[in-house]
Amino acid sequence: MAQGLVGVRPRRAEEMAALVEMLREVHLKDGYPSRWPEDPEGWLSPPGLARAWVAEDPETGLLGHVGVVADGEGPAGVTRLFVSPAARGRGLALGARLLEAVTEWAREQGLGLVLDVVEDGGSAIALYERLGWQLVERGTADWETADGRRLPLRIYRAPGMWEGEDQPGKTP
Repeated sequence: MAQGLVGVRPRRAEEMAALVEMLREVHLKDGYPSRWPEDPEGWLSPPGLARAWVAEDPETGLLGHVGVVADGEGPAGVTRLFVSPAARGRGLALGARLLEAVTEWAREQGLGLVLDVVEDGGSAIALYERLGWQLVERGTADWETADGRRLPLRIYRAPGMWEGEDQPGKTP
């Protein structure tokens, strides 16, 4: 599984069953999502979903997923980002590459981009901060875990996409 072979491309409808299976593996290993959805395919396409991408190795299949929600007002939001446990730690940088696809799309749309992550999401937080995402707020989830808790969240914004920040291809 060489990085050069793995690509990121728009998600196709016929891939939903494979993505649900990958999501199940992620849930069993990491507890994401915190509560297993009654309709996993529906969960992968939340209200306001503007676009979704997958990471794919042509030899082994799908390796990751990300979506973006946008309602036409305010920034777009990264959603449903996950990478297959079997594909992690191999130097493929799949999380970063999936985020790059969302960031490029948001930039083309002229939108800012935000994401939220549970406070104890150590590896995800490390990824976002390594990529320059900026912690802008802390809050509480508007959803509940299986045991009824509302978890603390960190809210990040993408770097270089906000007024007053340096942006690639734009002069400050």
